[in-house]
Amino acid sequence: MKKEIPVACCHAVFTTEQRVEYRSIWGELETRRLGITELENGYQYGFSGDAETLRLINEWVSMERKCCPFLTFTVIASNTDEPVLLQLTGNEEAKAFLRTDIKSNINIIIGKSQEKQ
Repeated sequence: MKKEIPVACCHAVFTTEQRVEYRSIWGELETRRLGITELENGYQYGFSGDAETLRLINEWVSMERKCCPFLTFTVIASNTDEPVLLQLTGNEEAKAFLRTDIKSNINIIIGKSQEKQ
């Protein structure tokens, strides 16, 4: 039986330098994101299919799984003409956590775009 892991991010697992790198990688991935799709048990992010984006996704997942062990990460990649898909899934509580995180990021993005107008 799989042990139930509490839904709580623990960024304390990172050094200061790793936190900077983590934010930098996700910031770069945000510029490459094509969309977000809701799944039954989480969310799927679509990114451009180039090799550099795939490298960034894999690097981000290797860091994220340390601070958010309650999530399951699935990377789906085929040829470079197709998007790379990153699925973040878990139980209902994990999905609610992801939903809140996505909404806060969308609000930040909307706020920045309105400031530029």
